[in-house]
Amino acid sequence: MSKSNWYVLFVMGGKERQLCDFLNQEENWYAFYPKIELIRRKNSVDRIIEKPLFPSYIFVESEDKHQDFQTKLRELKTRKKGIVKELNYKDEIPALYEEEKQYLKGLLDEKHTLKKSVGFIENDHVIITEGPLKGYESHISKIDRHKRKAVLEAEMLHKKINVTIPLEIIKRTE
Repeated sequence: MSKSNWYVLFVMGGKERQLCDFLNQEENWYAFYPKIELIRRKNSVDRIIEKPLFPSYIFVESEDKHQDFQTKLRELKTRKKGIVKELNYKDEIPALYEEEKQYLKGLLDEKHTLKKSVGFIENDHVIITEGPLKGYESHISKIDRHKRKAVLEAEMLHKKINVTIPLEIIKRTE
């Protein structure tokens, strides 16, 4: 069995689910978009909602070589509107690097959802006690305790990106 690649597509906003369903009809393709679980408070009641982690981007896992992938993608773009382009790095690297893929896999659950993490701050250091951020503390660049969010520094296609993720800090000690 050959190694699978994760190709990244830029798509029209709000069409992620529809385009994933369309692309998943292709043999040897598995399209998905990573989601983030957010807590929204309305009328003093917390509700959990899911939104795209990377709005307007979908990932396609495929064992197809890049040239075969591009050929199939060109044909699919003529049948379905909404796929804007494939992302790459300096026109060289078509898929996520293995390290980038493993980084995302470590954060996401089996349904490609980033769930809430819980932790505390001790002497200005974040310590995650549960959730997908456990072990990724050094990648956190900013925390907003009141909005229950953290900014995680990640790399995708050799480009540094900031991802806002759910984080609940339960206490702070000095």
